[in-house]
Amino acid sequence: MYISCPACRTRFKFDEQKVSGAGIRLRCSRCSSVFLLSTEKSEKSGRLTVLVAHESAEFCAAVQKVLAPEPFDIFSCHDGKEALALTLKFMPDVVLLNVALPTMYGFQVCEAIRNDKRTSDIKIILLAAIYDKTKYKRSPQSLYGADDYIEQHHIPDSLAPMIYRLASDAREVQSGNGTLPDSENEIDTSPASFTPTEENDQEKVRKELMANQAPEIRPENDAKYKAARQLARSIVSDISLYREAELEEGVQTGKIDECLGIEIRDGRALFESRLPEAASFPVDFFEEALSELISQKKREMGINQDKEVAGGSI
Repeated sequence: MYISCPACRTRFKFDEQKVSGAGIRLRCSRCSSVFLLSTEKSEKSGRLTVLVAHESAEFCAAVQKVLAPEPFDIFSCHDGKEALALTLKFMPDVVLLNVALPTMYGFQVCEAIRNDKRTSDIKIILLAAIYDKTKYKRSPQSLYGADDYIEQHHIPDSLAPMIYRLASDAREVQSGNGTLPDSENEIDTSPASFTPTEENDQEKVRKELMANQAPEIRPENDAKYKAARQLARSIVSDISLYREAELEEGVQTGKIDECLGIEIRDGRALFESRLPEAASFPVDFFEEALSELISQKKREMGINQDKEVAGGSI
């Protein structure tokens, strides 16, 4: 199995048979952080079940490749409504939701799972695309009820440890603050026990994942418009995830441009730079995605849909 240090993200190959049912403490040989590794499985099958919800089949296949060494049963789907239906049907241990899923945004699916007593305990990870990482130097202000979030470029080295941590509710313990309990059971990640994974392998998978940030643009109009719509949803949903407070303030006051003007303009510029031909499309897909998001937020906040959004772009 593969693990990575939650502090410095150094990835190692580890013998799963050394992990007892109660878990084992590991000390990272690079940064000296101490964390708990557990392979506690679901009672149903003895394995953890993971649902990956992303519009790209290629992206789902890349995630399956990342998680292949782990004792996980992985299944995937490609839109929000299907993700919610499969969650109710299979009751997975962990759900990985792309924030820009078609038919329902990932955070809408997340809220539906949390509000249903049958699924409220399922662990949820939101997947952010982060089209322009320089715009989002802080963590999301809210996760819409999700347990954690991950950015696409961190999947190769961080997704599997995150799934283990959430499934077992293990608490990470940082070193350097006195004597840790059960320290005699602690294993150092020395070369004798651990083998760092090849960076080239990680980078190869990382490139596969990042190559699927949005569906490929094809000559056929239907596929082209579908790809444009999904790209717009991805950019807008990232704005919502990382700027939720500003979005709510803009919707509440009717001053979207005042609260999110820079992000909206940067998002549109990014959309048009990725799709220069978008100006000739019969639909402004970026405007459509933004309007859809604002309408959804109004419904959540109980605001009259006829209320005018002043100073905004819609």
